[in-house]
Formats: sequence, C-alpha cells, structure tokens
Amino acid sequence: MQFPLNIVVAVVVSTICVSISFGLKLPSKYKKPFHLYSVAVNLIFIVFLLAFSLFFKTSLPNQGISLYYNGLAALYFLLFIPLGVTLILLFRNFIMKADIYLVSLKYVISIGAIFTVTGIIALGYILFMLTFYGFAP
Repeated sequence: MQFPLNIVVAVVVSTICVSISFGLKLPSKYKKPFHLYSVAVNLIFIVFLLAFSLFFKTSLPNQGISLYYNGLAALYFLLFIPLGVTLILLFRNFIMKADIYLVSLKYVISIGAIFTVTGIIALGYILFMLTFYGFAP
C-alpha cells in the first residue's frame, strides 16, 4: 500500500476507463448519463484511494485492510461491470445488424462474445485486486 504508486496506478486505470467510456458510440439518449457515471465513479475511486492512504491507514490499523479490500472490490464492480455490459450490448447490436446469412451464427458469435468479455472481467478483477492490494501472500 505505497501511497504514490497506488495513486499513479489509479489515475492510469481511471484514464483508460474514461477514455474507453467516451470512445463508445452510444445512442445520444444514453451517452451523457453513461459519461457522467463513468467520470463520477472514477473520481470516487481516486478519492477513496487518497482518503485511505491519508486517513484510514492510521486511524483503523486492524480494520483498515478489510475496509480497503471491500472498497476496492465494490469500486471494481462499479467501474468495469457497466462498461463490460455496455460493450457486450454494443457488440451484440453490431452482430445482429450485420449481413450474416445464418441467424444461428449471429447467436453463436454473441454468446462467444459474452463468454469472452465475462472472462476478461473475471481475470481483470483478480489483476485489479492484486495491483492495489499487493502481490504478497
């Protein structure tokens, strides 16, 4: 839990997440709420790490690790699950509108994309927690 390293990594992760969110071609109805949600959750993520590094580490030494782990887990789901679901839905819409003769092939491609993105999100959770929680046993 080194203070400068966590904040730098958090800013990089937040920048990547926001840039992906702003790069998506969403319908105009959903674009502004999705962008606001993405920016708000990323700011909460950075503020959480700053607050934990400055305040909670000294005031709650025994419960600090549990608070840190639970906060990171909750923020991962707030950051990446909506982004993953949005990516799946956009890809599904793209495939369904594509000029593919077999309808069953469209569903197979969509289900394959769902499994792939779900696997990436699950692997990302492990890497996210190891990055911020530490690689030590």
